Amino acid sequence: MKNRLQAAVFGSLLLAAACSGPDRTPRPDLVREGAPAPRLELPKLLNAPAARLAGIESLAGKVVVLEFWATWCGPCVENIPRLNALAEKFKDRPVVFIAVTDESAEDVQAFMRTTSLKVWAAPGTGAEVFRAYRVFGRPHTVIIGRDSVVAAVTVPSEVTEERLNVLLAGQTPAFEAAGNRNGASPEAEFYIGEPVSGERTSEYGRGYYYAHNAPLLNALGYFHADALRIDASGAVMTELERPRELRVRLPEGRAGELAAFLADGLRSALGLRFRTVKKDSSVYLLKPAHSGPKGLRRSSSIKSSVSGGLSGFKAEKTPVSALCGLLKDALDPPVLDETGLKGEYDYSFSSGARDLAGLNSALIDQLGLRIAPGTRRIAVLEVRRQ
Repeated sequence: MKNRLQAAVFGSLLLAAACSGPDRTPRPDLVREGAPAPRLELPKLLNAPAARLAGIESLAGKVVVLEFWATWCGPCVENIPRLNALAEKFKDRPVVFIAVTDESAEDVQAFMRTTSLKVWAAPGTGAEVFRAYRVFGRPHTVIIGRDSVVAAVTVPSEVTEERLNVLLAGQTPAFEAAGNRNGASPEAEFYIGEPVSGERTSEYGRGYYYAHNAPLLNALGYFHADALRIDASGAVMTELERPRELRVRLPEGRAGELAAFLADGLRSALGLRFRTVKKDSSVYLLKPAHSGPKGLRRSSSIKSSVSGGLSGFKAEKTPVSALCGLLKDALDPPVLDETGLKGEYDYSFSSGARDLAGLNSALIDQLGLRIAPGTRRIAVLEVRRQ
């Protein structure tokens, strides 16, 4: 997934979960709509009246919105303002929003120092919860009714004030199918339209891509991750930068055709055509500094993770090439990894600069790396009007 969210949690009610015993009620191993929610033990809660959640029974009588997210998930982060607004609306009603992540409490707390999160956050959640709730990508939303029965496995945009009110009334609202919903095969859909009210968000997964008030450039970047540049004329580039409402969806069995399906839709709707070519292009090259690399530790971590932005980037069990995407956010041309460093490392990087000299100073000091301008033959996505 290439883009952007964050999860969220609202509400002010939660029975004192810390006083409850562990959830010992037999529950399904995997999430399924219309069935009781799987076991849910959250070892740590932030922004909540209790320090942990011992079991889903602690929330009986409440509507529960579980948002599986991460600080590195662009769509998750972009969705936070909309979820914060919902949290405010339902703060005095029995609705609980829980932002669930496997990231550490330290990383989430650092993120919350710069981003308002008006919800409960559940860092350090174990893999067994992610498996039980079928979290294959993020953002991933599970909505549980007041009877602790799963009402929907969906996407963040499906959590609306109207649907929450229906759930509070003890009924189950209709939810739109979203990509992979418990093995269901939604019909194909392509829709492009003018911006709608609300914040800019993007959500995607196997078989679907939804964007709200987001430029087409974001979608092209997601579907053409191999292309390091997008080449378009002024008028076409203006078209790509305009905010749009975009929905692209195929049945699970045809998920691999989604990029071609999007291209066909944009060709019909906007008269655009796409071609990926190799071109000599100006780039930046990430190389070892004269003193040699430092601050990179061969990883002994069990899993790979990245978090934070340019002002506080942290990587575990991650190739050095992950820095290239981070640096490109500050520099216009693509950044290519020519460090020669193979394998996975633990490292961190922080810089308040967004210019070549300032970034180089921080890179040399912290990691013994540097950026140099150069020319390379790279993949370029050409976008032309028919």
